[in-house]
Amino acid sequence: MRDKPFKKNIPVGHALRWIAHEKSQELAAFYLLNRAKNYDDYVKALGYYSAPAQNFVFASNQGDIALWVNGKFPLKAKEQGKYILDGTDNSADWKSFIPALQNPHVKNPPRGFVSSANQSSVDPSYPYYINWEFAPSERGRRINERLTSMTKATVDSLRMLQNDNYNLKARDMLPLMLELVKTPTKAQAEALTKLKSWNKVNAPDEIAPTIFETWADYLREAIWHDDFGSDENIVLKYPSFDRTLTLMQKDPKSKWFDDVLTKNKVETLEDLAGNSLTATLDSLVKKHGKMSEKWNWSDHKSTDIRHLIPGMNALSKMDVKIGGGSGIVNATTERTGPSWRMVVQLGKDKALKAYGVYPGGQSGNPGSPLYDNMVETWRKGELNELLYLRSKEETSPRIKKSLKLVK
Repeated sequence: MRDKPFKKNIPVGHALRWIAHEKSQELAAFYLLNRAKNYDDYVKALGYYSAPAQNFVFASNQGDIALWVNGKFPLKAKEQGKYILDGTDNSADWKSFIPALQNPHVKNPPRGFVSSANQSSVDPSYPYYINWEFAPSERGRRINERLTSMTKATVDSLRMLQNDNYNLKARDMLPLMLELVKTPTKAQAEALTKLKSWNKVNAPDEIAPTIFETWADYLREAIWHDDFGSDENIVLKYPSFDRTLTLMQKDPKSKWFDDVLTKNKVETLEDLAGNSLTATLDSLVKKHGKMSEKWNWSDHKSTDIRHLIPGMNALSKMDVKIGGGSGIVNATTERTGPSWRMVVQLGKDKALKAYGVYPGGQSGNPGSPLYDNMVETWRKGELNELLYLRSKEETSPRIKKSLKLVK
């Protein structure tokens, strides 16, 4: 009897191989990283790490910075693993692994910083094939823009970068979307006015981000739904945002913009833009009523910091008033977000300082006033100074209680 598949578009009777199922020594990697004194120690420690692949950022008080995209990567042909392969054909098997010292990495780059937001880590000159799907580029590009413009980074400037709400997707796409609506209705004109005056920052009290994000989603759906469908039985995902934008910019008369499900009509990109804007406004009116402060981005997005038990709203922090969004540096969505923010100022001896916050509390006890005492600090984009002791003898007035374990 066939087992029930996890999803309808995942076939039964197919084999998968994942490097994380094989023997590895991640514990040794972190043990050595915690004791590393320099760049060479850091690289040696990474050699013990297999999965899941991670970005390991390095900085030292000797002035070195580095980033390694680290893991045990199978040596694959281009696009191997993107599609189902014949398991009886040995040529489809993994043959070897990318040499660890040739994993993507950089040390002390001329630009003066390293960064990643899980976008593709290599350009076409990299000699190995790693994968075909990564996080969209907008967050990484925005981070690089901000770091490039900093003449002298400080703890506070980096804290502000972590809370950056600028919408690079809107900067790339919105001007074209606005041009496509040639003869707006009264309702569309009101929305377009909001969008034209928007500074493209996904701030909590802005209406424009709500309109743009909803419209962009509806437009992408209008372009690809007739060709790819939206049922879970489909095998392929929609083309990515950047591919869609490139098609709109380079080939505005493309046949892809025609809705093949309609008869006796050939839709244009202008038709799709206008229709999807109307659908956007109808949807928002249905959800929030007429355009008002109820359309504000934080209210529409409604970020929730939920308890691990599903449906446990009483132990959750609901409707947190915060900006950001998917593809934004401040990547807070309805259910996800930066669960740990940290800035470290390196230096000799007491010059070292570290700051951090996570969206929770210290106790884990719902009855304690410390259960969610750091949520507001996190929401406002602030950081707490971390206690950093340099020896077991060092004390601090911030330590309220200590426990001594004896054999």
